[in-house]
Amino acid sequence: MNSSFLVFGFLVFSGGFLAQGNLQFNQVKLVTNQETVPVGKVWKVESVIYNIPSGSNTYQTGNYGDCSASDYNKSAIVVDGYPTKVGQGTTPLGYSSGLYTHTYTMLPLWLPAGATLSGGTCLNKVSVIEFNIIP
Repeated sequence: MNSSFLVFGFLVFSGGFLAQGNLQFNQVKLVTNQETVPVGKVWKVESVIYNIPSGSNTYQTGNYGDCSASDYNKSAIVVDGYPTKVGQGTTPLGYSSGLYTHTYTMLPLWLPAGATLSGGTCLNKVSVIEFNIIP
């Protein structure tokens, strides 16, 4: 009975040695141009900051100038060359007409080493937390 317990315990706890590593906070980044996740790191995309022109009627009228909510590529982040809408829900601010519906990738979004990240023309910055992978 005692040896069975030891073998079982060894099998259960040895599974932890197969893990890929632990994460250690490194820095917070604001990505503005295309960047690549460095080797030995992962990025956690937390949020985006959009370029919405200031003005008294901007939010009420949905008048965003060149930054129209209906232009998918301009208001998406670009991951490995593919535009990806990020946020919550399916009807972002300015989509009240019902003409456009885009599915969002829910944040946070994790990116592995080697992945590239940039924003569309209507994104000012992408907020990222960078972690070191500790073996």
